[in-house]
Amino acid sequence: MSLESFGEELKKYREQRQITLASISEITRISEKMLESIEAGKFSVVPQAYIRAFLRAYARAIGLDGDETLGRYDAVNQEIRSAAEVWVNRGKTPPPKVERSVEDTVARAPGVSFPSMLIAVVALLAVAAVIYLANRGEPAPTEAPLSKVPFDRAIHESEAAVSQPEAAPPPVLQAAPVIDSLRLEMTTTDSVWISLVIDGARKGEYLFPAGRVRSWAAKDQFVISMGNAAAATFRLNGKELGALGRRGAVARNLLITQSGVQQPQ
Repeated sequence: MSLESFGEELKKYREQRQITLASISEITRISEKMLESIEAGKFSVVPQAYIRAFLRAYARAIGLDGDETLGRYDAVNQEIRSAAEVWVNRGKTPPPKVERSVEDTVARAPGVSFPSMLIAVVALLAVAAVIYLANRGEPAPTEAPLSKVPFDRAIHESEAAVSQPEAAPPPVLQAAPVIDSLRLEMTTTDSVWISLVIDGARKGEYLFPAGRVRSWAAKDQFVISMGNAAAATFRLNGKELGALGRRGAVARNLLITQSGVQQPQ
């Protein structure tokens, strides 16, 4: 099965249940354009970090089991990869090597007979002998023998050359350390994709399975987006915040400060 066939099956199931893309978009917060790409099997158009979260939310919106749908998606991908490997490995066996003896080569050469070749070889040997005897009295120039360096020593010397310390820069006065005043703790209840921006600078994207506990620290604020808003619960400085949205919904740019959770303006 191809990804196009997989997407077509999802589309047929949705149409049989008379569910529109507009209603799915309203439930999941996923754009209709993205939903059309999923049904067309064009998963390369969907951002890689979102694919599994979007596909799970889409499946649940049309009444399918999210985990089972993801399993089928993974199976189709594995089938495609296996077929590609078989195709690449075709023709890698080298052709049989044909070895020929010198006699066969000479015998097959057009217009050259073996006796003629033998006479030519003898003549060349005679010329070489005359040249050798003429130069016998002249000592050949000697070259200094190349010194052999043990492999371990060569490695040691190259590492020493690379690791030569550079001149130490002048000391820089360090500013007083900023103490983080916010601590955000997360516990996942289902697989979830999370994007987190800390104090407007540090940014990270994560894909957590169910049962994972993670915490982050910030000075002023967190901005969080989630692929499945009900798949995790949060605590801020020990205070329960709970889940940040409905099951299957996509939460975008929620602001978490000392005051709590604020919806984007």
